[in-house]
Amino acid sequence: MSESTFDFLKEYNEDAFALALDMERQYHIDPDAALTYSRKFIEELAKDMMWRDKLTKSTISLIEMIRLIQGAHVLSSKSIDDLHYVRKLGNNAAHNSSTESSVHLTRVHKAMFDIAVDYVTRHFDVPNLPHYTLPTIPTLASPQMDEKSIKDILMKLLDENGLTVAPVELPKNIPSLVEAKRPAIRYLNNDVQDNYLYTYISRLQETSKDAVENGNDPLGELSDYLHVDRKIQLELVEKLKKTSEKQLILLCGNVGDGKSHLLSYVQKKYPELLSDYTIYNDATESFDPTKTAVETLSERLNDFSDQRLHDNVNSSKMILAINIGMLAKFLDYSNEDSEYTYSSLKKFVDQTNVLKPGNTSNVPSQSFTLFNFLSYQPYELTENGPKSTFYSILLEKICSDTPNNPFYDAYRIDRENKVDTILHRNYALLSQKNIQDQIVQVLIELIVKHHVLISVRNFFNLISDLLIPINWSELKHITVKPLSMLKYGLPEQLFNRPERSSLLNQIAKLDPLRTRHREIDNLFLSLYTGGEVDEIIEHLDENTQSFYSPDQVDNIQEWTGQLIRLMVLSNPVFSKKIMDSVYQNYLQFLYQYNKGDTRRLQPLYEISSSAYYKWFGSPKPFYVYTKKITKRHRIAFKAEIEGNPSNIKSSTETILSKFSSIILLDFNKKGDERNLAKLEIDYPLFQLFMDIQDGYRPTKDDDHRSIKFLEFAEKIHEMCTSPSEIMIVTEDSKQAYLLSQDRFGTRSFKHMGTAEE
Repeated sequence: MSESTFDFLKEYNEDAFALALDMERQYHIDPDAALTYSRKFIEELAKDMMWRDKLTKSTISLIEMIRLIQGAHVLSSKSIDDLHYVRKLGNNAAHNSSTESSVHLTRVHKAMFDIAVDYVTRHFDVPNLPHYTLPTIPTLASPQMDEKSIKDILMKLLDENGLTVAPVELPKNIPSLVEAKRPAIRYLNNDVQDNYLYTYISRLQETSKDAVENGNDPLGELSDYLHVDRKIQLELVEKLKKTSEKQLILLCGNVGDGKSHLLSYVQKKYPELLSDYTIYNDATESFDPTKTAVETLSERLNDFSDQRLHDNVNSSKMILAINIGMLAKFLDYSNEDSEYTYSSLKKFVDQTNVLKPGNTSNVPSQSFTLFNFLSYQPYELTENGPKSTFYSILLEKICSDTPNNPFYDAYRIDRENKVDTILHRNYALLSQKNIQDQIVQVLIELIVKHHVLISVRNFFNLISDLLIPINWSELKHITVKPLSMLKYGLPEQLFNRPERSSLLNQIAKLDPLRTRHREIDNLFLSLYTGGEVDEIIEHLDENTQSFYSPDQVDNIQEWTGQLIRLMVLSNPVFSKKIMDSVYQNYLQFLYQYNKGDTRRLQPLYEISSSAYYKWFGSPKPFYVYTKKITKRHRIAFKAEIEGNPSNIKSSTETILSKFSSIILLDFNKKGDERNLAKLEIDYPLFQLFMDIQDGYRPTKDDDHRSIKFLEFAEKIHEMCTSPSEIMIVTEDSKQAYLLSQDRFGTRSFKHMGTAEE
């Protein structure tokens, strides 16, 4: 009977074999010890390869040995990745005991096996290799051993390790066992700064060590608690469950959008699905200082190159987390001296449209799969407006009064200890559902209107900024008064602190005090002409009112703006009254476009074509100005266009979570549907269209900001311009004349009356 899956190694390297056995013996007993042995195992193999392949005679570190092995192509690129992975975990286990170590063991053991197989097949003539198996759980006692024998062995083990079974008194500064089970204490390891709630909220900051996930390692405990399932995660897991052949999975997106977090989550929850995969999480990194990141990536992906994609030598599997910009740069990279080319991968990526605006297409491929984070919006579209399940659940996880919430438990501990700061008041405000919902709506509006990318990291940092004022060191010991709430309360932190971060700088653009609206103007007017502050306070719910006592503040008119910001956040009825109508209309069109409701999109086609004529000027219906031929004359041509909705796809879903964030409309010259001009409409362009409808005339700055629209217009010009007909308009008298030529060459010059303004 085989003792270990590494039995085949005994004949070729007894020392490495012995270390593999040591690792397997500790596998189910001491994860940190097992990981330490795994590092010793790969170091032994590396030393042997240094000698066999004559790479160096000097004594060097393990990481230097791995780099030499990589440069000499002694092992495959997957084995190099596995060596780095095992080395890092072994180092961590040797120096820092962790409750997460056991999560890594399955993949580490498989990596050791794969490295060993690669090692022996490249250096020896190996007749047969075993199938991979996990270490078996050791039998603690034989059937003949009675309970007393087992107890004697356990007592002996305790005694040999200097342990005792006698009860010991816990130090007074260590929480009791009951207290240690509290969520706020369990995650902290007694490292409390200022107060429990501050300690937790500060861990949400971008500068916190908890802010960045590795992607090659499982999630930490707090990140695991904060995790929210997303559609892209569910689809990735399903793909991993079904894939058995050679496969490159591309996770594409932007910086901070959750690629590393997703990989860490899958590492922790589904380690068995990743046991055959190499994870390449930082495609912008180069381990070799003589090579660029693109050159390094080209080497790492060589198993998926045109030269090796369809060979039967290997069945490599890799997950590549890569930013869109880096992917485009890699696919455009060419090097005549390189032995690897990637035309098959490039063709696949082009077919997915991931590098173009709009939705990414699902393209069937035997070797490639692509998931694009940019296609999975952080919010959903519904018939009644947008919502964000993702952001809402994150806020619930931070603020909900539930048994396993360490944030709320930290708040509760502080309150039990009579700790009451501006942070705790802001946290209580954030815990209110109305305020959470409105903050989510503010974030969605920011994403739609200003194309702001709000990563999970950005979101958590925002929550920290909303709750902890920038002058926290001054405020943490000060008794909270009504004036403090007005100056440092959550509404002010959200709308009136643009200097704190780039995200808050963008949110300041949505400050309700910057909006000219009758409802807000009436409130200001009322207060400044002798009205009562109760006109504002009565609009707040009871919970919010309890944090503000404006009757205790002199000259309440000075704080009208702060109270209006509070009312916008806490009163959904008032918020709806002052909502931007253009924004609401755009969201309706965006929903109908992604639903494929072409009938209800018809007004948008009409708005767009009308804006086209008004942008350039139209002397007569369906005619568009091009340029002046003299100082006194302008030329126009006939451009009778119509909307063409034939390419819009329909959806049966009522709540859209995967959709295009821009609207793509097709237009054609009337009577000719073969040639189409595509118009990309985002919110800023739609806003400009609506301004034009109200009489606004575009400027050169608008031209610079609307390049996509001008490209669309140029396409229309090309489709509609005819050499047989032009209109000439005089600048002074605005008289229009039509110069035309029929198919027989007969020319005519006709007065068309006065041109329209």
